[in-house]
Amino acid sequence: MGALHDLYAVQLTDIAISQAQHRLAHLPESASYQFAKSASQKAIADLAAIDKQSTDAGTEIAGLEKQAHEIDATLARLNKQMKTIIAPREAEALQHEITTCANNRSALDDRELELLEVVERCDKESVAVGSRVESTREALASAEQLLRAARAAVNAEIAHLSEQRSAQSLVVSPSLLSTYDAKRKHRPDGAVSKLNGPTCSGCHLDLPTSEIDRLHKLPADELPECPHCGCFVAL
Repeated sequence: MGALHDLYAVQLTDIAISQAQHRLAHLPESASYQFAKSASQKAIADLAAIDKQSTDAGTEIAGLEKQAHEIDATLARLNKQMKTIIAPREAEALQHEITTCANNRSALDDRELELLEVVERCDKESVAVGSRVESTREALASAEQLLRAARAAVNAEIAHLSEQRSAQSLVVSPSLLSTYDAKRKHRPDGAVSKLNGPTCSGCHLDLPTSEIDRLHKLPADELPECPHCGCFVAL
C-alpha cells in the first residue's frame, strides 16, 4: 500500500502546518505585545487625564479671576458710595453688602490657591507620566518588532510546509487525496495511521492478529481501515 505511505507523508505535513498555525495564533510575543500595548495606552490615558485636570483648573482660575475683577470693581464702587452716605441705616446696609463682597472675594482667593496647587501638582505628575509614556512607547515598539519577526518566521515555515505538501500530494491520486481530505475533517488529528506492533497509531487500540492478517490480504483496490477508528492503515 505505497499510496497510503505517500498519503501518510502528506498527513504528517498537514499536522505540521496545523501545529505551526496554532503557534502563530498563540505566539508568546503576541501576549508580550498586548501587555506592552495596554501599558502604553494606560500611560497615554493617564497623561491625558492629568492634562485635562490641569486645563480644567486653568479654565476655572480664569473664571475666578474674572469674578474677582468684577467684585473688586463692585467694592471700589461701594466704598466710594460709603463716603457719601450720612444716614446710619443706609450705611449699615451698605457695610453689610461690602462685607459680603469681601467674603466672596476671599473665598475666590482661597479657591484660586487650591487650583494653583492642583496645576503645580499636575505639572510635576505630567513630567513623571510623560517619561512613562516615552518608555512604554519604546517598549511597545520593541515588542511589535519582536512580534513581526516571530510571525514572519512562522509564516515562512508554513509557506515551506505548504510547498512541501503540494509536492507530496503530486504522487497521491486526486481521488484518494479527496477522500483523505473529507475523512480528516472529522479526524483533524489524522486520517491515516500506522501499526506500532498491533496498535493503531490513530486510536491507540490493539488490532487482533486475525484482523491484521485480513488487512494485509485485501485486494489492491481496497484500502485497509482500522476497525476501531476508521483511519486508513498504511501497512
